Amino acid sequence: MKNLKSGLLFLLSVSALGGKAQNLLNLTDWVVGTGGITGLAQNGLTSENQREWGIGPYGTQVILWKGSPSGDENGDGGFDSSYFIINNQKTYRYTVWLKKTNSNDGISYLGCAPGVTTLAGVANNNPYFWYGDLPELNKWYLVVGYVHGSNDPSTTNFGGIYDGLTGKKVVSTTDFKFASNTTATQHRSYLFYDPNINDRQYFYGPRVEEVNGNEPTISALLGNPVGAGDSYFAGKVGIKTQTPGDYDLAVNGKIRSHEIKVETSGWADYVFEEDYKLPTLEETEKFIRKNGHLSEVPKATEVEANGISLGEMNKVLLKKIEELTLQVIELNKTVQKQDDKIKSLDRL
Repeated sequence: MKNLKSGLLFLLSVSALGGKAQNLLNLTDWVVGTGGITGLAQNGLTSENQREWGIGPYGTQVILWKGSPSGDENGDGGFDSSYFIINNQKTYRYTVWLKKTNSNDGISYLGCAPGVTTLAGVANNNPYFWYGDLPELNKWYLVVGYVHGSNDPSTTNFGGIYDGLTGKKVVSTTDFKFASNTTATQHRSYLFYDPNINDRQYFYGPRVEEVNGNEPTISALLGNPVGAGDSYFAGKVGIKTQTPGDYDLAVNGKIRSHEIKVETSGWADYVFEEDYKLPTLEETEKFIRKNGHLSEVPKATEVEANGISLGEMNKVLLKKIEELTLQVIELNKTVQKQDDKIKSLDRL
């Protein structure tokens, strides 16, 4: 029931096969049949390409594209999409669900058309985001690749292969960059060179979309949209920001919560160890006069620029409280001795 609910929510939210939505691929004719369809040319023989009802990645009955090797060890199923127009200065994401059964013979592929370079700027005339064996047989994986804009200086590969059950990224894939004169591209996903006629490779939900913040999230493509119970986000999450940076969760706004638990280590109780060198009040005063803040506590300018880590800051503050407590105890002992001395003098 959970898988059914996730699958329905996914289909409603991104219209994987019921319409184009943000998808640049034409899947109108993704219906039961054999061979290619409008917008998707077959890879291999017609007998090696069937579309039939089966259980998809969300545990629901859907129409799957099935690759059935003939034994010729050539193209054994899959498709080349028709070319579609793109803006080479923008980034696009290519995805497809794949499942292989029976054996790891042959090679699975996800790629795009020529007209791209590596992220280092080297031309590639036969570009594949990934090719090889899926991590496990009889299991759905979402394969994701990106082509960056031609003027994008990024050298980070964002693509990956995601486990359809856990949602975790289990393999990294290779990103590309559009050449400055590229105006159109295509989606390519195959099974190739498989001599085993008992093997099957299943394809579902091929997509290409511009990466502009309106495209379905990877979490949604994994069938785990927000509001569908416990959610796993395989990538970084930004709320009211498109640049989470080094943070797994970045929020450009206020957060309200009943409780926040910060896990940390190196708690400051070592201050109470006998061999700890407690700074004197004179040393503390000297540091403050010179630096304008307590030792180990960041300056106001640093906090304004970078914020603070709650875990680390709490450790520092606890350390200062414990040091201050010990200093007050020592000061109290001194005051007590002086008081006793004054009382003894009064008796004379």
